[in-house]
Amino acid sequence: MYGNKVAAAIKVNGKVLREFKDTVYIPFGSEYSILVKNLNSVRAVVNIYLDGENVVPGGLVIDPGREVDLERWIKNNNLSEGNRFKFIERTHAIEDGPRGIKLEDGLIRIEHQFEIPRPVINISNQLWNTHPYSGISGSYNVGGMMRGVDFSAGEAMKASATSATVETLKSMNITASGASHDGMATMDWNDVGITVPGSKSEQKFQTVTMGALETQSHTMVIKLLGELANNKPVLNPVTVKAKPKCVTCGHQNKATAKYCGACGTALEIYA
Repeated sequence: MYGNKVAAAIKVNGKVLREFKDTVYIPFGSEYSILVKNLNSVRAVVNIYLDGENVVPGGLVIDPGREVDLERWIKNNNLSEGNRFKFIERTHAIEDGPRGIKLEDGLIRIEHQFEIPRPVINISNQLWNTHPYSGISGSYNVGGMMRGVDFSAGEAMKASATSATVETLKSMNITASGASHDGMATMDWNDVGITVPGSKSEQKFQTVTMGALETQSHTMVIKLLGELANNKPVLNPVTVKAKPKCVTCGHQNKATAKYCGACGTALEIYA
């Protein structure tokens, strides 16, 4: 997903998952990470909310052109270790328990702001700070910002691939269990999942100071689903390398194709 010079993707087992509009299909019980890349020429402060909870209090600072593969919560200012993100089904026991139901369950909300470039004027070979930093000495800390020190290296961000029908999902070998639910009769199925603490992660962070930020903030939202439209659970994550099958002629297309190479049918179906 891309918006306002920041790209984001969900990863499972080190592989980027395919997006269907704003939805990512992921098996219940999977641990995942959130890959965020700053495509701007200035630093970005990124806040990430899982089920409405900010998992990086104070913000995650990402340098220009760099990316961070966030795999864990930062709680109690612990910059050395924490729990990985784990996606599970929100069962009736959970809904009736102490956690209950939250309005943003199953949603990943990514908010970012960019740092205002510090303008300088060269006068007699000396640098002088000008507006908007007049009277301000140096930079200042914004809410204890944090920056990942183990930036992702290797797998590049890829354009979101296409297709959203159940038939296309099946053509990608997304298997589902044989059990089915009679939702209309018993209301015993639930495609809503939540993120809970998973295994231990030793991903390291450190604090960093920031200058003034732009007043405008930008938001992206990704929805995680653990079930298909036929109420069957997703058993295999849908990666960007999955090849979409045309619903019209059945042609197997390249992973990045937007239209069928054989008949021209759009591979991203909106209805």
